[in-house]
Amino acid sequence: MRRLNIRRWSTPLIIGTGIFVATTGVLMFLTTTDLVRFAHEIIGVGFAIAIVLHILSNWVPFKRYFAQRAVIIIVLAWGIGIGLVTATVLQPTEDAEEVVVERIEQTPIRLLAPVVGKGVRELVLHLRVAGFPVETPEMTVEHLAEKHNTDTEAILLLVFH
Repeated sequence: MRRLNIRRWSTPLIIGTGIFVATTGVLMFLTTTDLVRFAHEIIGVGFAIAIVLHILSNWVPFKRYFAQRAVIIIVLAWGIGIGLVTATVLQPTEDAEEVVVERIEQTPIRLLAPVVGKGVRELVLHLRVAGFPVETPEMTVEHLAEKHNTDTEAILLLVFH
């Protein structure tokens, strides 16, 4: 039985993914403001330096990898990485304003009252006078709009006015 040579696969895979992670880490370092990403980028820069030093100290075996089938594994690792980055970049981003409005619409009246500077009873009374009686302060704006067959925007205007 022929034994699988793990090193034959793992070393070029490490080279390919390592170069990719180091490159994207450096790119993120040059374009970011978020602290968590910044930490990743610092590690990426350190990884890039370590890779360069490793390649320089192992130049002869490194050249041998490129003379063999290892190039296919390295290109495959890069292809997967580039595909994932491309998919992330092309993914549509949510509009922050829409997300906030959706969350407000799904918040119970009792939690919205203090946000708009009113007591729960005061907000419930305000909505009832406007023609939208609230059965329970646990109702959401969304549920209230459905119950009264109206748009959530109409109720939100009342809540915030």
